Amino acid sequence: MRKGFTMIELIFVIVILGILAAIAIPRLAASRDDAEAVKTARAMSVLVSDISSYYVSQAALATNLKDMTGVKFVGNQTGLTGQMDTAGTQCVQVTATAGTADNPPVITFSKGAEGDSNICPRVLANGAVKELMTRTYSKVTPSSTTGGTPTISQEAGIAIGSTTTIKF
Repeated sequence: MRKGFTMIELIFVIVILGILAAIAIPRLAASRDDAEAVKTARAMSVLVSDISSYYVSQAALATNLKDMTGVKFVGNQTGLTGQMDTAGTQCVQVTATAGTADNPPVITFSKGAEGDSNICPRVLANGAVKELMTRTYSKVTPSSTTGGTPTISQEAGIAIGSTTTIKF
């Protein structure tokens, strides 16, 4: 008598492996997407910290984001605007704006050039990413009349030099 597997046993093993693969592969892909979302949120927080540190030490913003941070950008990064790298996709755009005598410089995050594709919806739905994209600061608008009271409004963005605490 020969020892080995029958054809039926081999078919059952292949079917079981196929079922396991059908369940495991989507879960692995979802875990990878979640990891990229957290990685993007962390990169956004690092970018705010880097630019704030640069501004505090130099008393001005550089003319290019790459000169103030080591965070990776994709696509055409020019001046103070760039697309952050999220698994090679442009999910988040960052813009730094110089301050005025009345207001600090500001960093704003918005949906990137490829914000509707691939991994981006999951990244943009991440709590920490949402929190950074919807952050506001108090903008002071001086009164045009002498002795008038300036107005304060909430504007989108993160004031450079402000405390940024993000929970991951």
